[in-house]
Amino acid sequence: MSFAQRIQQNPGALVVLGVGLIAVALVLIWLNLSSRDDAQIPSTAAVSDERVMADVLVAVRNVPRGRALLPEDMAVRRLEGEAPAGSFSDKALVAGRIATSDIRASQIILSGSLSADPASAGIAALVPEGERAFAIRVAEEDIVGGFLQAGDRVDVFVTLPGAVYGQQGVGQQNVDQSKSALLLQDMQVLAVGPELSPRDGGPQGAARTVTLAAPPPALARLALAGRLGQVTLAIRNPGDREIAPAEIVALDDLQPGAAPVSERQGEEQAATAPSGHRVTIYSGANQTTVITPR
Repeated sequence: MSFAQRIQQNPGALVVLGVGLIAVALVLIWLNLSSRDDAQIPSTAAVSDERVMADVLVAVRNVPRGRALLPEDMAVRRLEGEAPAGSFSDKALVAGRIATSDIRASQIILSGSLSADPASAGIAALVPEGERAFAIRVAEEDIVGGFLQAGDRVDVFVTLPGAVYGQQGVGQQNVDQSKSALLLQDMQVLAVGPELSPRDGGPQGAARTVTLAAPPPALARLALAGRLGQVTLAIRNPGDREIAPAEIVALDDLQPGAAPVSERQGEEQAATAPSGHRVTIYSGANQTTVITPR
């Protein structure tokens, strides 16, 4: 009996055969799709090898605003992912730059928190170590016609009115006892008005204050001079660091034929024991004390 005849005599066998063929087809289709998915999904090892890594500089300790970064303030750390915009991986590109804001330990160092100009971090970054910033009121004629700039070095003079010295003696009611003195020498100018950096152009007549760097012992002298007298500044040559002898000049010293103050001081000091005004001359952080006649 042929196969066709058997199928005709037993129709259920045909159904079973059809179901079997469909099952086989479904299995083949599933295997084909599974093999395609396996080919598209990379292995775990492949994913690990392709991760993006970046080297960045981070602070190893707190760096306050206004301080220059040192190589020992930073370290290179490897992070997973792209390097943040403005980050660095080379210490040579960062060392010496000024922190314009506080940088905390473990913080990534970014270009937005650094500057090559110390003035960008404010006036505190410009104050030499051991000194203080002190502002004095001035008029345009007292800052060399307005030509004074931040970064210049100056001598400070004070002119005190006669009333400061109290009641005059008998017969001296009409004598003006005003005196002028060289108060401080070779002082660094930190700012002229709000300007922390040298500016281009002509005179700066709008400035009404000048900020100097001064050692702590000189601060009281500056405060008293500004309170009782008129403060005047004289610009020094940048290469001139010489300290001149202390002088206190009175009206008599302006008379024609009057001997120079320095000569009279030498003669009087040689003839008498030291007495009179003790004048301390400050040059930056250095100081010298001399005695001038009353």
